[in-house]
Amino acid sequence: MSRDPELERRLRETPLPGEAEAEERSWEIVRAAYAERTTARPAHGRRRVALAVAVGGLALALGLSPAGAKVGELVEDVVGIGAEDAKPALRSLPTAGELLVESEQGVWIVREDGSKRLLGDYEQATWSPRGLFVAATDGYELAAMDPLGNVRWTISAPGEIADPRWSPSGFRIAYRSGDDLRVVAGDGSGDRLLARDVAPVAPAWRPLGELKLAPDGSGSHILTYVDESKKIHTVDVDSGERLEAVPQDLEQLGTQSKRAVPVGGGAIATLEHKQGRDRLVVSRDQRGEPGPVLFSARGELTGPSWSPDGRWLLVGWPEADQWLFIRTDRPGRVVAFDRISEQFDPGGSGEGRFPRIAGWILPQR
Repeated sequence: MSRDPELERRLRETPLPGEAEAEERSWEIVRAAYAERTTARPAHGRRRVALAVAVGGLALALGLSPAGAKVGELVEDVVGIGAEDAKPALRSLPTAGELLVESEQGVWIVREDGSKRLLGDYEQATWSPRGLFVAATDGYELAAMDPLGNVRWTISAPGEIADPRWSPSGFRIAYRSGDDLRVVAGDGSGDRLLARDVAPVAPAWRPLGELKLAPDGSGSHILTYVDESKKIHTVDVDSGERLEAVPQDLEQLGTQSKRAVPVGGGAIATLEHKQGRDRLVVSRDQRGEPGPVLFSARGELTGPSWSPDGRWLLVGWPEADQWLFIRTDRPGRVVAFDRISEQFDPGGSGEGRFPRIAGWILPQR
């Protein structure tokens, strides 16, 4: 699909609402997430790039404290990060958990010690809730496998499959097949059509929260999606009942783009673009109240992704070919890793698409 600069601009400048106009404005957020991007690879060498890192520990602590806390003034400091400063290889993650990564060569799992396993030549992927399995797409096929790459089941769909999303209960997987939205059980059974003429936007499950989980998971599968006319729908997948979207549904839908909510909800991390810079902002106010700026950088960043413990944010910097791990409660703490494209393209040139984080989870195996 083509890139839409106007929608992309509105994505970065329009806050996620929780009121009457939420549907239309939320559409602008999620639609831009699927605009194709092409970023030229930099020549490696003794380059140096600059990050503007926000300082002020009190402000950051307030920004991540319970909702309603006021955020203090922030002062920006410039810290140089270049090839000689960034770590040359991803030898370990800064905290517990495992990454699910989509790259030109396929889907990978990165463990806490930095070791990587290529699951196969898949395109997109999603974790099961406890990290026991991965569902991944390959053209018209959806496959579920364990973290060693052993395939447990596969199904085929009428249209090319995209945007698989495993439900928080673990009992359902929603995915797009061409212009259709379909749902299959977590064991590969009962694949069925849910809606036609949907937009090229990933569906979003409502977190379990206060939902009561029955033995078969029924009553806990609330899904929000966008149709081709930009209208947002929320439905109980099991009963077919149409529901009214709540702010939490729109928040989850909005995080498919340049927003991210940590496990358990709460703080929202957002990438905003202003005057040629991307800024990573953290806020607890879904109406868009300004939060602390963790850092900013020239060019376009990707992500963000929260660590399972909510203490780190991971963003990608395609122009620098780096991943940046930012500690949310320690201003200025940035752990950078260089040559990311090459590390997920062994034996290749690293000139393919920049690796994308599809999930950061603490497995319960």
